[in-house]
Amino acid sequence: MARYLVTAGNTRELIDRVRDWGNIFTGNTGFSIAKALAPLGDVDLLTSNATHAADAASAGIAAAIFRSHADLSAALENLLARQTYDAIFMTAAVADYRPAGAFAVTARVKNADGTETWTVRDAGAGKVKSDFPAVAFLGERTEKIVDRFRRDWGHRGLLVKFKLEVGLDADALLAVAEKSRKASGADYLVANTLDMVNGDRAGAYLLSDGVHEWVPRGELPARCAKLVTGT
Repeated sequence: MARYLVTAGNTRELIDRVRDWGNIFTGNTGFSIAKALAPLGDVDLLTSNATHAADAASAGIAAAIFRSHADLSAALENLLARQTYDAIFMTAAVADYRPAGAFAVTARVKNADGTETWTVRDAGAGKVKSDFPAVAFLGERTEKIVDRFRRDWGHRGLLVKFKLEVGLDADALLAVAEKSRKASGADYLVANTLDMVNGDRAGAYLLSDGVHEWVPRGELPARCAKLVTGT
C-alpha cells in the first residue's frame, strides 16, 4: 500500500522559559491534505496542532506532535530512516530563525549611511525582565528542513513544497517560487501570498517544472490527492 507523509502547522522557538516566537499558521491546510490522502494509502501526519493530532485517528491517520524546528527535524529524520514514502507534503510553516540571545538596548545611534549602532547588554534569563525600556532578540538562521529530504534523507518519491510570501505580485511570486522549488528538488510547489490565504478568491499557485495552475483554496486538498494518483 502507498504511504504518504504530511507536515502541518507552525514551529515555535523559545525566547526564554515562558516566551516563544512563531507564526500565525494552524495547520488546517496540511490536515485537510492528510485527510484527502487517507483513502489512498497510509498517512503519517506530523503536526503542531493538538486538535488535529487528536482527530487524526478517526480519519485513519497516524499523527505525532512537534513544537520547534529541532523537534520537527528530528521527527522527520527518524521517520525517513524507518519508512519509505511515495509522497511527502511539506506544508508546515517552519521558523526561518531561532532565538540566539536576549539583550537590553541601552543606546541607539543612527549613522549617516543609514545603519544604526546599538549598545546592548545581555538580558538572557529564565524569564527576560519586563523593566527594560527596550529589548532586542537575536535570531540565527535555521536550516531549511525541506532541503534535507533529497540531500540527506534520500527521499526519491514525490516531494511537494509549500511557500508563502508577503507583498509580491503574481509574477514576482511565481519567479521566487520556481527558484525555491528547484533549490529543494521538489516536484511541485504550492505558492501563495498572505493576501491569498483568506477571502472569496483565496487559493494558491501549483507549480511544476516551469508551468503553473491556479487552485482555489477549497480545492487544494483534492488537487494534492490527484498528484499522487497521476490524474
